[in-house]
Amino acid sequence: MTSAAGTCGRPPHFSTRRSLFDSLSEIAGALGTIRRIFLFLDFDGTLAPIVERPENAEMPAETRSRILHLMKQPRFRVSIISGRALSDLQLRVGIPGLIYAGNHGFEIQGPNMSFAEPAAVHRTQSLENIVRTLETRLQHISGTLIENKGLTASVHYRRARQTDFEEIRVIVQKIVASAGNLFRVAQGLQVLEVRPNVNWNKGTAARWILEASGRRDAMPVYVGDDTTDEDAFKALSEGITVRIGRTARTAARFELEHQEDVSEFLQWLAEFDR
Repeated sequence: MTSAAGTCGRPPHFSTRRSLFDSLSEIAGALGTIRRIFLFLDFDGTLAPIVERPENAEMPAETRSRILHLMKQPRFRVSIISGRALSDLQLRVGIPGLIYAGNHGFEIQGPNMSFAEPAAVHRTQSLENIVRTLETRLQHISGTLIENKGLTASVHYRRARQTDFEEIRVIVQKIVASAGNLFRVAQGLQVLEVRPNVNWNKGTAARWILEASGRRDAMPVYVGDDTTDEDAFKALSEGITVRIGRTARTAARFELEHQEDVSEFLQWLAEFDR
C-alpha cells in the first residue's frame, strides 16, 4: 500500500501520564505541526456510558454530532474500535463513512477496506461450542450474560453478586482451557473476553487501519476506557493516547476522569482545527 503524501515529522514526546485537559496547550502545540490526524475511539465507556445491559448502550446525540463535524475536516479520519460485533457497532453508531473495527479489531470495515482475521474466522465453530458449554455451566449463577459475537465471545457479570465473581472467572478459564490453545481469556470491566489466541488485538488492528487507509504518516489519537485498550496505547505510543477513568497502571499518556468528558474533548479537537 502507498502512504498518503506528506509526513508528520518526528512525533513529539510526551512525559508521564497526566490530565488531558491540563495538557491541552502541549497537545495543541504537537498537533499544530501535524498534517494528518487519525482519531480512534472506543465505544462502551468512551462514546457511550457504561450500562448494566450492553444492549441498552446509546451514544448521545451531541457526541454523534461532534464526530460528524470532525469527519468533515480534511485533516481528520475517524475509526470506532470496539469489543462489540461489527454489525452491532455499526448499528449503534450509525454514521456512514466511518471505519468500524468490531470484535476488538478482528473484523474491520470502512471505505475501500474490509478485513476479518483468518484464524478467528476458522474457529467460529469451536467458539460456538465454548459458548454452549458456558451457558450450561454458568446457568446457576444469576446476573451473568454470555454473548457470542461470532469471532469472539463475552461473559458479562456486572449484574452478578460480587461473591460469585471468582467462581465465574474460574469456570470461564477452565472451559476455555479445555479447548486447547485455540482461545484465551482477557479481563475487561466486569466482563471476560474470549478471543482467538493469535497475535491480534486493538493495537495491531489500529496499525492495520493506518496502513490500509494510506495514512501511516498520521498522528494517532486513541481514546479508550478499558484494559482491552491497553494494547492500542502501547502500539500507538508515538501518538496521543487517553485512558478514561483513574487507574494505577496504564500505558496511556493522558487521562480523562469521566466518560462524559470525551464529548468535550471532541469539541476541542473540532475547534482547534478551524
